[in-house]
Amino acid sequence: MSDEMNDEIDLLELIEIIWDEKWLIGAITGIFAIFSIFGALILPPSFEGQMDIAALDKTQMAAYAPLNDTPGISPPIYAGNELIGYQGVMLSQDLFEAFTANLRQGQFLAAAHAEIDPVFINFDGTETEKREALSNLRKNYDLSLDKNNPLRGTFQFSTGDKELARAIVASAFNATNDDMRQENLHGIANLQRSIESSLAFEIDQVETAIANAIADYETATVAHLASLTEQAAIARQLGIADNQAGLAARGTNGIGINVNTDLPLYLRGFKALEKEIALIKSRGKGDAILPYVPNYPELAAKLRALKTDKRLERIEKGVVLTPLADSSSFSAVDYDFETLVFKATTSKALIVILATLIGGIIAVIFVLIRHFVAQRKQAA
Repeated sequence: MSDEMNDEIDLLELIEIIWDEKWLIGAITGIFAIFSIFGALILPPSFEGQMDIAALDKTQMAAYAPLNDTPGISPPIYAGNELIGYQGVMLSQDLFEAFTANLRQGQFLAAAHAEIDPVFINFDGTETEKREALSNLRKNYDLSLDKNNPLRGTFQFSTGDKELARAIVASAFNATNDDMRQENLHGIANLQRSIESSLAFEIDQVETAIANAIADYETATVAHLASLTEQAAIARQLGIADNQAGLAARGTNGIGINVNTDLPLYLRGFKALEKEIALIKSRGKGDAILPYVPNYPELAAKLRALKTDKRLERIEKGVVLTPLADSSSFSAVDYDFETLVFKATTSKALIVILATLIGGIIAVIFVLIRHFVAQRKQAA
């Protein structure tokens, strides 16, 4: 019972000591509060910025239909033997992956800091130190992809100046979009050159095939005329005017029967042979002989198809009708700077409260220690 009384007396004594020294405790606590307020005021602000980005959806990708849905430019997709669509030359996934890869490299973010950030505009150091500092800025930026949807992500960064950070991010995103637009235009230009080169090669092949077919026809015709002329001369010398083999092969009813085709040509008679010679010579030269050239209709149709190929024209028109034609409307991914949010990473009010509380505790401890030290001296 006496121990409990002593504890109660000790507690009351402590309270009495603290109450007696309340002004000193208040003064010490106030000093801590004032210094904490001053420290909070000079402490630079710190924020975390965050913005969502995503791959372009089907509605947004519809703007690239003039390229993606053009036959002969975009690879076709078949279900069995049925054409169901085209793969496309501008794909949402490719654009998203290229954009995020560029952001992670950080070159456009570093360039934006070098151009906009006063720290680097007025950098006090060598160019090597400046480049190293810009390279280290990548640590302030991060891009995390959604585990459930790899075509969505969150762009995060730390900053002490919200407006400066907004300007830097906007500049980096715009520069990334412009770079990707130029890359895609360059890729399409390469596609055009490839198609143009392929067409020129195929046209040359078909034109060569036509020239060879004409030359072969002319050579064969010369040889054939020489043979017919020789056989007609033989028939004249033998006095065979009409087709003896044919007359011999006819029955009494005038209907022809099988004839041995290995018989000499002169047995046809010089009338028929000379008539054939005249008809062949009457075909003329140049374009007049083309209908008689073997395979010419097929070759001519193929050449006409190649020369009227519309793929290059479709690409030119297609690019104009897509966002690639205008840098202000092109975006490789879907994002909105209006959704860019900033959260303070340090609370100045909390700092003041904690510092004041600590100051109060220190003041109480100081008063109690001072009291008991004074008591011990008196007792001594």
